[in-house]
Amino acid sequence: MRTQPPKPEKRQPPSTTPFLLGCLFLSGAACLALELAGARLISPFYGSSIYTWSAMITVTMVALAFGYAWGGRQADRQPHLLLFARLLTAAGLTVAAVPWLRVPVLRASLPLGVQAGALASAATLLGPALALLGALGPLAVRLTATGAADSGRKSGDAWAMSTAGSVLGAVLTGFVLIPHLSISKILFGISLLLLLLGAVGSWLAQRAIPLGQLAACAACLALVLTPAPKSRLSLSARESAYARIVVLDSPAMRYLLVNGTSQSVMEKTGGESESQYIRALEWSRALRPRAKRALVIGLGAGLLPKALERRGLVVDAFEIDPAIAEAAYQEFGYEPKGRVVVGDGRASLEAGLGPWDLAFLDAFGSESPPAHLFTIASFARVRDCLTPGGVFAINVVGAIDSPDDRAWKAVYRTLSASFPHVRAFVANEPSAGLANILLFASTGPLEAGPPAAPARSSREVALMLGRELRPAPRDLAPAPILSDDYAPFDTLTAGTARRWRRLLQEAMPEVLLD
Repeated sequence: MRTQPPKPEKRQPPSTTPFLLGCLFLSGAACLALELAGARLISPFYGSSIYTWSAMITVTMVALAFGYAWGGRQADRQPHLLLFARLLTAAGLTVAAVPWLRVPVLRASLPLGVQAGALASAATLLGPALALLGALGPLAVRLTATGAADSGRKSGDAWAMSTAGSVLGAVLTGFVLIPHLSISKILFGISLLLLLLGAVGSWLAQRAIPLGQLAACAACLALVLTPAPKSRLSLSARESAYARIVVLDSPAMRYLLVNGTSQSVMEKTGGESESQYIRALEWSRALRPRAKRALVIGLGAGLLPKALERRGLVVDAFEIDPAIAEAAYQEFGYEPKGRVVVGDGRASLEAGLGPWDLAFLDAFGSESPPAHLFTIASFARVRDCLTPGGVFAINVVGAIDSPDDRAWKAVYRTLSASFPHVRAFVANEPSAGLANILLFASTGPLEAGPPAAPARSSREVALMLGRELRPAPRDLAPAPILSDDYAPFDTLTAGTARRWRRLLQEAMPEVLLD
């Protein structure tokens, strides 16, 4: 009995190859855009600490790996252009659903805690779309390769196009889209792109107008063009290259939130800081009553510079995020008498703007201080920019008497390697074991009582001086001296950031979800 030879497999016409490679390029860009936008999507609720980024990177890698494996099997079963188009359409629809699902998913993930919650919410919101996009690569290779003779070349072309698109997605999203558009607009734009590609693929495969996909494209375009609804809770909101900046009003206070973390709190009557640690920093003036010039690294809402300028100092400020500086001017009434340099604090120290009599480091990216500002080289540069005997003051949110207290102890050890005189104090009553810890360093003695005026600052300084931290050498030994070569500050502050974020989630969930 004769067996009939197998029918030759139907290949896609060569004219579809440019379309397939173009789709891989654009889908690669979409993957990186989703990863960056995804981190910004959950960071107002889970912060921008190492946990959020680890969760987002983990979800991206796992989803793509699953997509590669699943897509390869689908490519063997049904190697058709129509399947490729349907995958694009499905990815576009899942991305379009993300802005609508964000609040219920984040709310449902709250009981899981910061680490598991960030991972679960990222997986739920973005995992399906990333898996579908990952499945495109193996299918495109199967559709373009003619056999074993060119399978290696076609595979290389496919992954090269996808990777090149990822480069474009990373640059475009980080440098252009996030600083100028809301995250929901970015997601709807990605959805529109994928749905358009799916519609073109359907037309190429069937030579019929895909009315359903075109209707979905029109709906996404309308969402992209529709103005974003005004927040119910916030006075203003800005997306910057670094964070989501929100200004929030209560009857008596105005808050500056960075990725959901309260960075500054101002009393609306009088415009002064409500924060105890800001008033406690007045001790620097008592230490050097003849000080004339000061530097603040980390402008925030401008409350610390305003307080210092009220006492007769000229204050220069370094702020990396122009959106924060804009909020300080417009919503917090900051009118600088000195220079405001928008740029990285470490780089700005090299500009030669000093010397200063006093310097203050109060810089946070959400709840995570920038590690490069806390190294021995950075502290030495500040020391060199101070006048003889000048005072350097640092604010760190730290844990008291717990395994999470290594962060402030590392700062203490690092400061002691650059300055002969260092003292540390708890600036306020701890909440859940967390408090503002103020460290003061100088080449000269650090001896003074509370300032004579104003009364509120005198009271806060007196309270601070009664809560001095005097770590013994054996207490400091587990904490490293931070250097440019070894500065595990994110790891040291991870526990503190987790506890801080949990307090914020419990205290103001509606604000974080807004």
